[in-house]
Amino acid sequence: MNRREFLGKTALATLFAGTSPVLLGAQPEAPKSASFKVRFTTAPSLQCPTADGVTVAIGVDGPSTAWVEYGETEALGQTAWGSRDGLKPFANHAHHIPLAPLPPGRRIFYRVRACPIDFRGPYDIRRGEEISTDVFSFQTFDPQAAQARFVVWNDTHENAATLQALMRRTRTLPSDFLVWNGDVTDVNQEERIPIQYFSPAGQPFTRDMPLIFVRGNHDTRGAAARALHRFVHLPGNRFYYSFRHGPVAGIVLDTGEDKLDTHPVYAGLGDFDRYRQEQSRWLEAELKRPEISQAPFRVVFCHIPCARREGVPAFASTDPRSGWHQVFVQGKVAAVVSGHTHRHACLPPDENRPYAQLIGGGPGDDNATLIRGEVTRERLKLSIQDLHGEELAAWTAET
Repeated sequence: MNRREFLGKTALATLFAGTSPVLLGAQPEAPKSASFKVRFTTAPSLQCPTADGVTVAIGVDGPSTAWVEYGETEALGQTAWGSRDGLKPFANHAHHIPLAPLPPGRRIFYRVRACPIDFRGPYDIRRGEEISTDVFSFQTFDPQAAQARFVVWNDTHENAATLQALMRRTRTLPSDFLVWNGDVTDVNQEERIPIQYFSPAGQPFTRDMPLIFVRGNHDTRGAAARALHRFVHLPGNRFYYSFRHGPVAGIVLDTGEDKLDTHPVYAGLGDFDRYRQEQSRWLEAELKRPEISQAPFRVVFCHIPCARREGVPAFASTDPRSGWHQVFVQGKVAAVVSGHTHRHACLPPDENRPYAQLIGGGPGDDNATLIRGEVTRERLKLSIQDLHGEELAAWTAET
C-alpha cells in the first residue's frame, strides 16, 4: 500500500467512526405521537386577494403545521401545503397558506387542516392528532366582472357589540370583499394578533369573502405593531397596494400616525414622513398602470381623511400627504374613503377637489357605520349606513 492509499483509507475510517446509524442505513425507530393537541383559535381569514390567488390565514393555540384542501367543488381535490424553501409551515400562533394559481371569478371551496408538532430535536419530530374546519367557499377577484360590491368597516377598536352588529348587517349585503379601513386596535401582544385581526369579537368576518386591510394609526401603536405584517398578509408585503375587481380599481394607502414624527409620545420611533414620501412616488406610478388607469372608477381607501370639510386642506403643506391630492386629481380618482374622525361625513366633489371624500363613523353603537359600495361600468354608488341599515348619506358618480 502506498502512502496516498493509506492516508485515504485512514481519513474515511475517521469520518465514519462517529456517524449516526441512521446515516449508514440502519432503520430508525417508528415515530412517536405528539403528547398534546391543538385547536383553531379563529375562523379562517381570506387575505391578500388577487385575480389568481388568495392567502388563507388561521389562528392556532400551539406549535403545529397546517395545510388547505380546496377545489371548485365541495369534493375539493387539491392541497396547498404552504411550503417555503422546501419547508412546510411550523408556527405557534397562526398559519398562512397561499392558494395559487386560481381561476378568476370562480367559486372556490376550501377547508383548513392542522396537526400539532412536538419538535424535540432534528431526529425526534412527533405529529399529533389532525383537526379540520368545515368546508367554506369564496369567489376570486375578476378584473373583467361587470359589477363589484363591497362593504367598509372602520375604527372598530375591539368594541365587541359593534363588531357583532357590523357582522349581522354585513351578512345581509352580498359582497365581493370587505375593506377594514383601519384602527382595529393598539397592537400590544403578538400572540393576540390572530384573534384581533382574523376573528374580531369571535366573528368569522372574512371567512367567506376576502379582506382588503388598511392600516390605521392605532394599528401602528404598541410593542407588537412591528409584527403585524407577519399576520396580516398583503400584496408585496406592504401596507400600501392596489387591486382590481371588475369596474373598480382600489388604491390602499397607509396614512400612518396622526401626529408629527417629532411628537414626544413616540419617543423618537416614528419615521412616517419618509414612509409617506415613498408612497407618493409609488402612487404616481401606480395610477398610470393600465390595470388601474383603464378601470371605469378608481377609489382610494385610507384611514385618515384627505379632506375633512369643504375648502379646508386636511394636511399642512409640509406634510407629504398633502401632495397626494394633486396625484388623485391627475389620476382621476373618483372617491376617497376614510375613517379616523369617529363622525361620518360625505363631502361631494367641489371646484378644488374633483373627487368625493366619504368618512365612516366610530366604534360606539351610537356612531358606528358601514359604507356600502356598488359599482357597475356606468355607475359608482357609495352610501353610509348605520347599524340598522338606515342610509345616512350617499354619493353617486357616473361615467
